[in-house]
Amino acid sequence: MDNVSALVYCNGDMIATNEGIVFEYPTDPKVITITEDMSCASLKKTIFDANGGYKILINVFYHQPNYVSDGCVAYNCMKLKHNDDVGKIFFIYSEYSSKGSIKLNATFGCSPE
Repeated sequence: MDNVSALVYCNGDMIATNEGIVFEYPTDPKVITITEDMSCASLKKTIFDANGGYKILINVFYHQPNYVSDGCVAYNCMKLKHNDDVGKIFFIYSEYSSKGSIKLNATFGCSPE
């Protein structure tokens, strides 16, 4: 699979509902380009750089679609910790790409300075 655009939302809230996890975002997303062979560390650096690099990146979560029944989709939250997690995103995207872009939620904290 070639390069794919992903939407990165910063410091969004994750809310559990009957339909799964819903993300609420305080700001418009940043658009980044990711690749299937990208390491988790490279993905996090890309997200950090897209945010201006002035805050500490704490966590990255994937807004993971899952079919539940009759074409209905619920969303789960997958924390990205390992290189295999980036591959999982692309595998899921290949199944659900008609449902929209890859969406990531990045949690940033303040620099200790």
